[in-house]
Amino acid sequence: MANMIDMITGRVQHYLTLPMVQRCSELTTLINELSTNELQHIFPMLINSIFGLSGDNVGWSLHTLTLKKNPLDYEILLSFLSPMGPMFSLVYKLLPDCYLKYNFSVSYLPAKIRLMLEEGIIPPFYLDKLKDDGIRPCAVLCMNPFEYYIFHFVFHLTNPWLQVPPQESIFSSYDTVYFELANRYLCHFLPKDNSPVLPIIGPYIKKTSSRKLMQSPDVKRMQTTRLLKATIVNPNSMSPESGVPQQQQCLSQVWRSETLVQVILDFWLEFTEDEHFSLNSSLSVHGNLPRKSCKYTAEHMRLIRQFIKILYKFTNSFISDGSAMDELKRVILPSVQGKIYTFLSKTMQHWPLDGSFINILEVWLSFIQPWRYVPAISYLKQGQTIREDRRATTIRDPVDWISFVAQNLLAYTAIFQQLLQRFMRLDLVAPKNAKQLFRVTKVFSQPHLANMLRDVENCIDEVASMRNRSTNQWTGMIRQQIHDLEGPSYQYVPMFSQATVSQVICFLNMINQAYSTSVSLVDALEKQRVNKGFLSSICEFLGIESKSVNDVSLETRREVPDYLASVRIQLIEIFEVGQIDENAIPHVPAVADQEYHESVLQTSHHHPSTLDSSFNSKRPGVFVPVPDSRQSCRYIEYMGDPELQPVCSYEIAFLVRLFYKLSNYLNTKYRQQLTETYNRETFLGRVTRQILQPPTTVVQLPKRTSQGFSSGYEKRLPPHVSLRSAASYHFLVYLAIGMSVFWMLSFGTTQYLAFLLSLWTFIVLFKAVTEPWRTRCTTDFSHRVSFSTSFY
Repeated sequence: MANMIDMITGRVQHYLTLPMVQRCSELTTLINELSTNELQHIFPMLINSIFGLSGDNVGWSLHTLTLKKNPLDYEILLSFLSPMGPMFSLVYKLLPDCYLKYNFSVSYLPAKIRLMLEEGIIPPFYLDKLKDDGIRPCAVLCMNPFEYYIFHFVFHLTNPWLQVPPQESIFSSYDTVYFELANRYLCHFLPKDNSPVLPIIGPYIKKTSSRKLMQSPDVKRMQTTRLLKATIVNPNSMSPESGVPQQQQCLSQVWRSETLVQVILDFWLEFTEDEHFSLNSSLSVHGNLPRKSCKYTAEHMRLIRQFIKILYKFTNSFISDGSAMDELKRVILPSVQGKIYTFLSKTMQHWPLDGSFINILEVWLSFIQPWRYVPAISYLKQGQTIREDRRATTIRDPVDWISFVAQNLLAYTAIFQQLLQRFMRLDLVAPKNAKQLFRVTKVFSQPHLANMLRDVENCIDEVASMRNRSTNQWTGMIRQQIHDLEGPSYQYVPMFSQATVSQVICFLNMINQAYSTSVSLVDALEKQRVNKGFLSSICEFLGIESKSVNDVSLETRREVPDYLASVRIQLIEIFEVGQIDENAIPHVPAVADQEYHESVLQTSHHHPSTLDSSFNSKRPGVFVPVPDSRQSCRYIEYMGDPELQPVCSYEIAFLVRLFYKLSNYLNTKYRQQLTETYNRETFLGRVTRQILQPPTTVVQLPKRTSQGFSSGYEKRLPPHVSLRSAASYHFLVYLAIGMSVFWMLSFGTTQYLAFLLSLWTFIVLFKAVTEPWRTRCTTDFSHRVSFSTSFY
């Protein structure tokens, strides 16, 4: 038997080295051929290979394989790991053996769960998974095959070894294998059409732990309790057909769905505010994991949003048929919404002030709009089945959603006030920020939502509750919600209180200022576009116009005034119930921010002709935009060697490097000869001065060394060859236009190059011949200016 297992293990190891198509094909055949006793040994090998657990094993590249780049591998991998694919077929073959368990390291659990386990506080979800010898704290969890797979899959997103680099684009594609698999798992195990989870398995029987567990007074407040309570059916009732307790049969319908949701909540929606948990927990050292990045990736946020959307579709399909799955739909949302609010609130509070905030913002907007995810319904009309899409972008009947708004009041009001403070610190003229603000106010200005929030908030006010007894039903629940989520010391500030309204009025004045600046900026950009030269228009048409990294298209800039105007109207609509009157808003003259205005214009057209005339463009270096505390742009002058300045957007990078190597070779080899010839007062010296760059003084700034900072100093560069100007797009455009003209005149490339060489030689010789005269004229003019100045 041992030899057979070794042989099968060797086959699996060989298959795992094959290309993806052959690998999945061979493993599928192997899974179908082998018995359960043989498959149980290769199952952990497959899990470790698929997901990877350390830096030297990144798994099957689930986060990088996409439909566009690797269509064949993408489809094969999806088929192999789909909910009804070969991998889950293997899982369900092993599942009936209730004694077959696999170890999952506790070090892979979220930090808060690890700390609770270390302190002896056992979350109910992990009760039957602990493996403890009674001597040392548990280091592993014992799981059945399904749990083992799901834990590894969910952990794969948060595994510190596999974190996506921070330079990942916030607009990265949705079509990774991992994203699609997660979407399929959620849709399969949380069905929105009231269908059972396939395949239908037998009664759920589990081996429970006999360990005496420590109880904690905070167990009721833990977000890791089981979603489905054991009391939904009579635990002592027996099924007449099988003799199995009815509770076990009900759990067999829902335990896979519950497991998936619970693990996602624990892993994906964990927020560790500081290092307290990882530093104080001795369990965290077992896995020797690297430090996890504190900023969530775009893929992480999109998966959480997808989880919320599918969860809403699942719960909104509740039909009251008395089944265990229907009961799960009823209780699952109240069990998870507190965890989601805590994650959103803390993550938003610590998110950097940049454009990537749209990721977490979209998650929140999906969470507070469950009415957008109501499944379609069917009804009979004249003997035909008609399907009506009830999904709506706005609230149709407030009675249907007032309960949800009351249960999640903080998710609306507290986060709205948190975002209000955030947007007051942002540059609202920036298109991304203006659009994000518009998305928020558009949601809150939809019909009925502001009125529902005001009605629910009145429940907190005891005096208002006595006057309006119809809202008293929410008073106790809301106060308990605030106590559980924010603690007893939290002071709730109503969204429609005078303090919040005052902030909104101040914010409206900021919006007026930003609106004036954005309108002025668009007008200036329009005029600048009209006044462009012919060559600049050709460059723009060819898509090679020079732009800085902070440049934004004119079409995008035009949207900003519209966004800000709509935001102003929507804010007034939200607070119009006796709170804000447009005429009552203090009028503050809105004048365009000229400093911001000019900096954006300079950034948008990074060309010496558009820079301020006070800038000395003859000095070495260029003006580059850098962010300052106002999130606008200012310009600093590059004072170093002009040949070593960063490649500009109007230059071709590889040509810049190539010409630099050639120039550096010539300057190094012939430095002395070039300097001597340049300083001669002969005709050859005058010609050399027209070809070489003049001596230049550059500044070497202090640098950090092991002994501290080195002192800065000035450096004198001798006359040198510079070919960098030939690496710009402008030069190539001129070159191409000239060649086109010669071709139209029936001349070839050789004649064109000979003409250019002759023209360049003539210009150099002409300047060399006229140099004494030009120098004498310049000297006389300087003397006259000096004399006039001294006279006055």
